[in-house]
Amino acid sequence: MNQLAMTSSATALELAQGAGTEDFVTFIIKDQLFGIPVLKVQDILAPDRIARIPLAPPEVAGSINLRGRIVTVIDVRTRLGLERRQAPPALEAPVNVDADAEGEGEVEVEDIPAEAQDENVEENNAEGIGGRLNKNQLGMGVTVEHKSDLYTFLVDSVGEVLNMKESDYEKTPGTLDPLWREFSCGVYRLDGRLMVVLDVEKMLTLSSN
Repeated sequence: MNQLAMTSSATALELAQGAGTEDFVTFIIKDQLFGIPVLKVQDILAPDRIARIPLAPPEVAGSINLRGRIVTVIDVRTRLGLERRQAPPALEAPVNVDADAEGEGEVEVEDIPAEAQDENVEENNAEGIGGRLNKNQLGMGVTVEHKSDLYTFLVDSVGEVLNMKESDYEKTPGTLDPLWREFSCGVYRLDGRLMVVLDVEKMLTLSSN
């Protein structure tokens, strides 16, 4: 009798805490909806400076400085074998190294000209997840932590945070486009749309050349 009461209480507590569901940060690549568990996401941002990294794999767009930490930027389009987004002229600007006392070793690319920016973009470089973010010409950044390092996935646009039932989770179907299948660890079926759960570890297994 006591065991049954304890089980019922535990079930009620799990329901109160939202057990059986998981939140996902969603984003778009070439009209395909992807999701990453919100607990893996550190920041959502609109990068305006990306410093090139010499001899880096093609998937690595460069690096950014996020609150004093150097973050590697992964171009998800390139990682998937897709055509890169059209970059604004500022990305082709020379890299400058600022080694003053306040930002030792900070590497920057010149600011994007105002005419090359999307007026509707809300920069969120240091505020974490919050507000609706629109895409700009550089794309949007979803920053995750993996093995104590930070990486920013450069994507086309960022959507809403969706709360999904674990019971609705499905293994990656064999009919999924091969383009997405390699980096999928499962899917959720929404109303008329499929959300692919991104396999972060596979996405960060980069080529050595």
